[in-house]
Amino acid sequence: MDNRWIFSRRRFLEITGTAAAALFFPPDLLAGNGEKSRLRFGMLSDIHYADREPSGIRFYRQSISKMNDCIERLNREKLDFVIELGDFKDQDEVPSEPNTLKYLSEIEAAFHKFNGSTYHVLGNHDVDGISKSQFLERVENSGIPKSESSYSFTRRGIQFLVLDANFTKEGKEYDHGNFSWDDSLIPESQLRWLKSELNSNQSPAIVFIHQMLDDSVNVKQAVQNATEVRQVLEQSGKVICVFQGHVHEERYNQINGIHYYSVNAMVDGDGAENSAWMIVDVHKNGDLSIEGFRRATNREFIK
Repeated sequence: MDNRWIFSRRRFLEITGTAAAALFFPPDLLAGNGEKSRLRFGMLSDIHYADREPSGIRFYRQSISKMNDCIERLNREKLDFVIELGDFKDQDEVPSEPNTLKYLSEIEAAFHKFNGSTYHVLGNHDVDGISKSQFLERVENSGIPKSESSYSFTRRGIQFLVLDANFTKEGKEYDHGNFSWDDSLIPESQLRWLKSELNSNQSPAIVFIHQMLDDSVNVKQAVQNATEVRQVLEQSGKVICVFQGHVHEERYNQINGIHYYSVNAMVDGDGAENSAWMIVDVHKNGDLSIEGFRRATNREFIK
């Protein structure tokens, strides 16, 4: 079975415009074959660390050794940053706020062994037993104020946007587990911010979110107003792809020229071989490729 997913260089040029693309990818590089990267970053999702017994295929306690294995490997690479896509920590079967905060601090310490910039996407389990502010106060998003759960940053001419869908359909923030896993929303204020950020420059953009913005498999797993969010992304004409977690498995969809990729969970499976993480390369000619480790597979978005 061919495991390549195709991302067209032609589509990249449609997104950026030839003139805009040339600002970030010089003409001699646009004609290249994409073998050398413009930018490289590490990515992982759904770590669910807690010092508790396994439940089903979730081996919570092993996530810290899996994280150490992941970061040790990523530190051998020349990466611009590493990002995790949410559900960073978990909690005891009988929730204890002190223990939950302890698990968060322990997994953050392991994640922070990466020798470079680190970023977090807020997931629903990140506010099991604690508040968003408690989570954000204890993690480091490089160069981002502690109060911001949705934010953007730019690396090497690429704009990266992190979304927070941890709101109920009434627009109420998740807090101490007051949510259902299938009830998530991007509130109107964040939609306005997203439009503004996408309009702020001509850079091609990549979006990170925990819950799903495409509803190709199960509508319950998608953000309640996913259609509206996708319209904002599409209208910008500059979004290459959206990376997602939440569903613990690799899924791919393409909607109106934007690629949606959900990734494997680190927590699932017994033993180091059942971990998952990846390196994403944004090539100089606009192609994207993913090198998967452990259960994560290799993918290519190529012309």
